[in-house]
Amino acid sequence: MRRAAKIWNDEKIIENPIVIVNRPGGGMTTAMNYVLERPGDTNNLMALAEPVFSTPVVQGMEPAYNKFTPLGVFVQTQLLILTQPDSPANTLKDVIEDARSRPQQVRVAGSSAGATDDQVMGLLERAGGVDMTFIPHSGGGAAQATFLGGNTELIVLTLDEALPHIEAGNAKAVAILNEERRTEDSLKDIPTAKEQGIDVSWEQVFGLLGAPNLDPAITEWWGEKIQALTATDAWTDSLETNFLGGTVYVGPDLSKNMDEFYARRLDVLKLIGAAK
Repeated sequence: MRRAAKIWNDEKIIENPIVIVNRPGGGMTTAMNYVLERPGDTNNLMALAEPVFSTPVVQGMEPAYNKFTPLGVFVQTQLLILTQPDSPANTLKDVIEDARSRPQQVRVAGSSAGATDDQVMGLLERAGGVDMTFIPHSGGGAAQATFLGGNTELIVLTLDEALPHIEAGNAKAVAILNEERRTEDSLKDIPTAKEQGIDVSWEQVFGLLGAPNLDPAITEWWGEKIQALTATDAWTDSLETNFLGGTVYVGPDLSKNMDEFYARRLDVLKLIGAAK
């Protein structure tokens, strides 16, 4: 959102200054409530991230994503599965075979229960017919510390998080969870899970939500501004630099898209037993 705000203002797509305010706590619940309690407010928006879909499910509450006015989804982060650099496993197939021979003994460092990495492990377990042990932490940084300390066999990270560890020789990539391989020199030799016979692909989505009950004209205005943002060279450069996907969802089908994002995550949360 900071990158987007800077480009919106620098390119004069939006004249008013955009201020990014962190409201941490409760798996984004604090931030969500702040905006939800201001129906019709055009000045307070919400950054869409994965916890908007998953946190209410894990906490046993009603869905929250559909209480906002959806404005756009325009960023995707892609994921790598990493193992230890000295692991005998060189492919995801090797990892699955190891997990099959050692039920519950292959450990996965991750952030909180029900988060993206927990969901991904559930999908891998189902696709591979294996049972691994997910170890939740207080956040992604703590999970990385556990993995880098050699205390777990696996971790799931975004591309920009993973590459420094790979380049430093502290981790080894066994699969990318895309439909197709990336083409960059640093990523082109990492096979997809599907190439290896493990039918799993996953990405995180990010975007922008408005307060409840926004005027449709405001929703249309933000859709135009999002499309203008994503058409800039600065935005394209940012996506390439940070290895991000840039598929844009705006307009009348956006609510349907949001329902589909939620339904897929709900299915996986039920699969891993995180849905209350």
